[in-house]
Amino acid sequence: MTSGKPMKILVAGGGPAGLFFSIIAKRAVPAAAIHVRERNPQGVTYGWGVAFSESAADALRPAAPDVIGALTANTRHDRMVISLDGVGVPVQVGGSHLNARWSLLATLEKFALEAGVVIEHECEATVTDSDLADWDLVIGADGVNSLTRERFAERFRPSVELGGNWMAWYGTPKPYPPSIILQNSEHGVLMVHASGFSAGMSNFTVEVGQETFDRLGFADMTEDESRELCERLFADSLEGAPLRSNHSPWFQTKFVSCARWTHRNLVLIGDALHTVHPSIGSGTRFAMRDAVYLTQALSGAGWDVEVGLKEFERVRKPVADAFQAAAKRSIAWYEGLPSRTITHPTKFALEYLMRTGRVSYRDFRRENREVVLGYERDLR
Repeated sequence: MTSGKPMKILVAGGGPAGLFFSIIAKRAVPAAAIHVRERNPQGVTYGWGVAFSESAADALRPAAPDVIGALTANTRHDRMVISLDGVGVPVQVGGSHLNARWSLLATLEKFALEAGVVIEHECEATVTDSDLADWDLVIGADGVNSLTRERFAERFRPSVELGGNWMAWYGTPKPYPPSIILQNSEHGVLMVHASGFSAGMSNFTVEVGQETFDRLGFADMTEDESRELCERLFADSLEGAPLRSNHSPWFQTKFVSCARWTHRNLVLIGDALHTVHPSIGSGTRFAMRDAVYLTQALSGAGWDVEVGLKEFERVRKPVADAFQAAAKRSIAWYEGLPSRTITHPTKFALEYLMRTGRVSYRDFRRENREVVLGYERDLR
């Protein structure tokens, strides 16, 4: 730690990674001056609900029990429905907590401000060479489209791969348990990831392969036209409920990794550093765990920045690499769906839950005995 004067920490990006790091770092070093720069106006964000698995909450809780308590006090699910052409298979899964993205960020910001963190909205979050000279520690937490990562790309050597499928993230007032909805249609395979995140709102993320995207003409549609077509395509599931947009254009996921994690006194965390994939539902947890690992590494190094950043990469990277490997398996499974014909709902449910290699057939059978026994009888 800088001798004789308070440590100065700049955080570029006021998302889950940047805010959670600010909270736990300020609590660890109360005298530190921590300043967060966020490009969006206060209370403005894009997207809908975000999830924490029970295991994610348990892993994060020791770092800030009150914060995680507040983030897990609302909507909770421990079952999901996997549906194929209108036939749903309810399955038991690990518990998950969901929050509206704007609510999650407001909660984190509240705790950060209470801790004494300074948060500046509507300002450019890009880190410059002058920032590296002016601050003792600089955190690049400015998301998947990180300008900080691009500004120092020669140092971080990032790799950014676009997913092959297209996604549009809508909301709907229809209540959904966590659900995967697959429809075989004349246009190709259509899929939805749905989940209720509040008493009156659910995620409804539509996913299609490139050929289906082209057949339906989504590239030439406005955002409203796309939303209206998706309402028609999934009319049976929505049962008359509308889809709502919150800056919901079609996008291809970006799979980000970096050869190097640090440059001088600058370190990347969260989606700026590495991503997983929406299909494994761990993005927020992944980002916030970076914040925990980084704070622990710096604390263990007595807040010696050079030593702490090296320790962060040494300890965190193997864990992060394993998550990214699971995400790649999940991506490959999803992107392989359009080329296949799937006819058995329970077989589809089995494949879905086992797609990353983290759940075995034995695990699934133990938690969903009646579902599996019915499937095994069908095979005889």
